[in-house]
Amino acid sequence: MGAQARRRRGDECPAVCGSRRRAPDPSPPPYRDAVSAPALVSILVVTYDHAGEIDVCLDGALAQAGEHLHVEVLVADNASHDGSADRVRARAAADSRVRLLKMGTNTGFAAAVNAVFAVALGDHVLILNPDCVMDPGCAGALRDRLLAHPAVGLAAALLRDPDGTPQLFARRDLRLTGALLGFTSIGRRIDRRRGGAALAHRRYEDLWAGGPPHEPVTVFCPAAACVMAAREDLRPMPFDERFPLFFNDGDLCNRLARDGRRAEVVPAATATHGYGTSVARAQTADPARMRAEWVASMRRYAGRWWPRPARAALAALLLADAVAGAALCLVRREDPREVRGTLGGLGLPGGPPPLLTPLARRGGRR
Repeated sequence: MGAQARRRRGDECPAVCGSRRRAPDPSPPPYRDAVSAPALVSILVVTYDHAGEIDVCLDGALAQAGEHLHVEVLVADNASHDGSADRVRARAAADSRVRLLKMGTNTGFAAAVNAVFAVALGDHVLILNPDCVMDPGCAGALRDRLLAHPAVGLAAALLRDPDGTPQLFARRDLRLTGALLGFTSIGRRIDRRRGGAALAHRRYEDLWAGGPPHEPVTVFCPAAACVMAAREDLRPMPFDERFPLFFNDGDLCNRLARDGRRAEVVPAATATHGYGTSVARAQTADPARMRAEWVASMRRYAGRWWPRPARAALAALLLADAVAGAALCLVRREDPREVRGTLGGLGLPGGPPPLLTPLARRGGRR
């Protein structure tokens, strides 16, 4: 991303707020001792109304630095209303390792990550949610795993709830049956009667049955709340911006798998995660538009990674679910917002537009 493009995306100096630094020298660096020379990890954070969480997140990120590991923390703020950007700006003024990029509007998670990735300098990049606090040594453990096992393209921390409960956040790839049983109202009713078997399978509950793993485990898609990859493996950009909120991580994992790389959860790296606080707030504020966003993103994901018959079947299932849901709303007076959101995600009358997809359609880079 050139300087002119960066100025269009944000309103800080010239792309990032904090002490100025020169652009990296394009010539090869001189030989350095891999053991004695500290490595640089770029930690990328996206905020949207996280004033109550960002300081402790930054504390944990900065604490990853040590004798053999340096960090820079690049924060993209998606036009927060609660002073999140001001808190980050204050941290940047006090610590040159922290940088702020103000996006100017809520561009979504994918575009904001891409914007700070474009100015990151580390050989390894760690994507960190603002409601996630890394334990000491987390970044080092993720980097060690990537360096020791080149076939690992994405290394994820083992997450837990604030009360210490392990989080079942990894997911198997979404296919048609999983979409039916997990993301339609009728399918969820069927799965609940089956004891939640489909949800348990997709969440890898079998791997966690005996407690959190003690050795790295391969999963299709770990939680993107705290994941690290080599910078080169994420070029030209980590995420496709046509997935502004949902399925951007699954799309990335499919791209890595296509290139013969796998994703792992690394138990030596641990962090506390608030489990999607910004998404939860948006869901509470406008559940119909969030449902529309989810449906639109799921259809786009299927369009990229599923065969054509499965894509057509998904559209038919979603439409049938909306019709059945509308009938239940009339008979049982149930909440119609999920039905309206499904219609919106399908682009049909009677439904609201997706929350962010119209923004994503203006561009989209991979």
